[in-house]
Amino acid sequence: MAFFSLLGLMEHIQPSVTAEPPSRHQAWTRLQKLASDPGLRQLQTLFAHDADRASRYTFRQGTLMADLSKNWINDQVLKALIDLAASCRLEEKIRQLHQGEVVNPTENRPATHVLQRRRHTRADIEDQRRHFYAVAENYQQQHWLTAFGEPVESIVNIGIGGSFLGPQLVIEALTDLQTSSRYPVHFLSSVDDSLHKQVFSQINPRRCVFCISSKSLGTSETLRNTEAVMQRIRALPGYQPDARRQSFVAATANHEAACALGIAETHILPFANSIGGRFSLWSAIGFPILMSIGADAFSRLLRGAESLDEHFASAPFANNLPVLMALLSIWYRSFMGLPAYAVLPYDARLKHLPAWLQQLMMESVGKGRDIHGNPLPYSTSPWVFGEHGQLSQHAFFQAFHQGNDVIPVDFIGVRQPATGNQRFLLINMLAQSATLMNGSQTQDNNPHARCPGNRPSTVLLLDDLSPHSLGQLLALYENMVFTQSVIWNVNCFDQPGVELGKRMARQIDQHLSAGTLKELDTDDSTRALLQNILLDHNGHAE
Repeated sequence: MAFFSLLGLMEHIQPSVTAEPPSRHQAWTRLQKLASDPGLRQLQTLFAHDADRASRYTFRQGTLMADLSKNWINDQVLKALIDLAASCRLEEKIRQLHQGEVVNPTENRPATHVLQRRRHTRADIEDQRRHFYAVAENYQQQHWLTAFGEPVESIVNIGIGGSFLGPQLVIEALTDLQTSSRYPVHFLSSVDDSLHKQVFSQINPRRCVFCISSKSLGTSETLRNTEAVMQRIRALPGYQPDARRQSFVAATANHEAACALGIAETHILPFANSIGGRFSLWSAIGFPILMSIGADAFSRLLRGAESLDEHFASAPFANNLPVLMALLSIWYRSFMGLPAYAVLPYDARLKHLPAWLQQLMMESVGKGRDIHGNPLPYSTSPWVFGEHGQLSQHAFFQAFHQGNDVIPVDFIGVRQPATGNQRFLLINMLAQSATLMNGSQTQDNNPHARCPGNRPSTVLLLDDLSPHSLGQLLALYENMVFTQSVIWNVNCFDQPGVELGKRMARQIDQHLSAGTLKELDTDDSTRALLQNILLDHNGHAE
């Protein structure tokens, strides 16, 4: 449903060669002026004056349907947003991403997660895919056993960040695919002792494969957890690894570090350095997913993502769903001044989607400097949050409906299975979307019960929750975030702010081990707090 086809705007989608910051483009100035129009915030009026609005602003791509009509936009705003995307050379940047050219200037690398999920891709990626598929099959067919000579019954994923959030989301979402060959997956993401106890209370360690998931194998949390687990497993009676009996695999881009940990060469699952952690579930980091749902379903997950990638690479911006969603988020953040963004799946199987998207967006575009290191004159990533939609109704929806801050919302629903409960969930979702727009005026003149309405939202509907549709949904958001980064002129694939805190933690740990805390270069508050946590229950230094 192409709402721009009648407007003849395709001629505006020509990439520009300008290297100017986006705020200097004419479209940026035009959008600033449009944002001052209070009529754009009156959704009921926009619908009243436009009989075709709902159909023109509704799109379908594969198994996804998106209704953008309840947003603070009109054709004039969308034309200016598309002009902005063209001025920022988005078409060229999408081509560079898909052709494996450098799009990560900080590390002078491409970003090859898109190539990773193609059916026909680079030879090295195909070799890596064949290898981790073969390792999974060997365990599933019991050609390989654990280091105790036992068949595999469960998987423990040792990883954090993108090495944890992506696999957790996919496995949770596709639990309907449980079969007799499916393996439950447990996640050891934090160094909390309580989490270790919880995980080991749920597994038989003699019948478990531990997957160490880390691109660099330099993440302190993952290394500490790996060391603790290895000591525990290797101390058990009967631990005798050989070529076919192994309890550890490593999904990593650092082959040398994996060997140093004692991982057998055959059990190292490599992937390229050019795949960012938060974009990595499609690579060997997806090994726990592969073990959980099987090779056929994992391949269909990749195909779903690939189909959305093809749409992203070829569709005109006026009909390009990830581009349009990115433009909406930029409109709200940079022009309407809305600092937050909520993602609310009305399906328990997608309950981890907000956490995954939170990392994807805020780590990718939560930047204060552009790709050249210059300070940005505008804010980028909104604060992303969310929860299962029906649970949220009894938590923070009150602020959505009556708070002074307006928060754009993505509602996500799954049409099938069409059971009574599933239909009830969708009815609740649509009721919330409608009420956010329409508000309410009470008959008894009670001001406390009034809701102002005119709150924007987008409704995304999946035909079902299959590997293919989930692949489409996740690729939709990944491509949306890449589009944001191009227009905001930031590097989507680095995270220097994350690394800063890690370096400080390493410094504290090193000084603590060396007994030189007095030499630590830090503030008085942190020093006092360190002294406090180092005291035992009797007030003595440990």
